[in-house]
Amino acid sequence: MPRFKFTTTKAGKCDVTITLFTKNNIWLLQRSSTFDIKPTIKELKDEYKVCKKDGAYFIRITTTPSCCVKTYKL
Repeated sequence: MPRFKFTTTKAGKCDVTITLFTKNNIWLLQRSSTFDIKPTIKELKDEYKVCKKDGAYFIRITTTPSCCVKTYKL
């Protein structure tokens, strides 16, 4: 299985979309951010762990321009 890669544009930007789901795959939250540096998976997961009290169970991370999509358990 290939590793999850964050790539940046020529300007050095990285767009990341975070989508949170419940245990039953019900969509809870979606948020997009642009980063000047590549974030780590651990940083992104830690930022959204506070949403566990609202029922979030899975986090899906989508990056652009690399178009990688990966789902993790919070």
